[in-house]
Amino acid sequence: MSMVVVTCTYIIINLAYHTLLSPLELIRSESIAVHAGEIFFAGYSEGTLVFARYFFATSVAVSTFGALLSITLSSSRLPYAGAVEGMMPTLFGLVSKRSRTPITSLAFLGCCSFACVWPSNIGDLIQYVGFLSWIFWGLCFAAVIVLRYKMPDIQRPFKIPLVVPVVAGLTSLYLVVGSLYANPLISGIWVVATLLSIPVYYGYVDNEKMCQRWMDKLTSILLHYLDAAEQKQ
Repeated sequence: MSMVVVTCTYIIINLAYHTLLSPLELIRSESIAVHAGEIFFAGYSEGTLVFARYFFATSVAVSTFGALLSITLSSSRLPYAGAVEGMMPTLFGLVSKRSRTPITSLAFLGCCSFACVWPSNIGDLIQYVGFLSWIFWGLCFAAVIVLRYKMPDIQRPFKIPLVVPVVAGLTSLYLVVGSLYANPLISGIWVVATLLSIPVYYGYVDNEKMCQRWMDKLTSILLHYLDAAEQKQ
């Protein structure tokens, strides 16, 4: 039910934006919500208009913070899950005894975020995150379709109609192709950077002997100083 409410709210707000603002205004506006609020309350008093500006700006900030929090909580579990399943270094499988959070995975995510923000601007970062995220989400949607036919009898926590991953996969393909067409240079750079991680992973991270030379020692040091526990499969 909560997903339905959020989806409907998102659609209604976007319909309001497109009703109040022209396509050119949507592109040029630095804050679409504030701009739409100013147009909607233009006929009211100055005090009401000022209140609307602060209200919409605060609402966007709170929504952004909530989205960032949920992304941080979910994304930090990916390296942790990979470490527990043996697909990433055990270093990322450390969990804080006090907070019960994957502390090394969170630190790794923070370092990656800083590395992406530091040499570029926020526009490039948004382009990178959206573009690459939709590539991997599209692969996840494709995996649902493939597994539905290859392993139809496998036990699933829940099952969705096949039309959902098909529509989601086509949407992902559209957004990825659109990003490549609109900004091929930035998109191409991040694709190359992502592909470079494949030989690094298989040549070093997945090489147990090579990785083990320093991983055990570093893991034991972090276990001591971070007061963490190692999670194993």
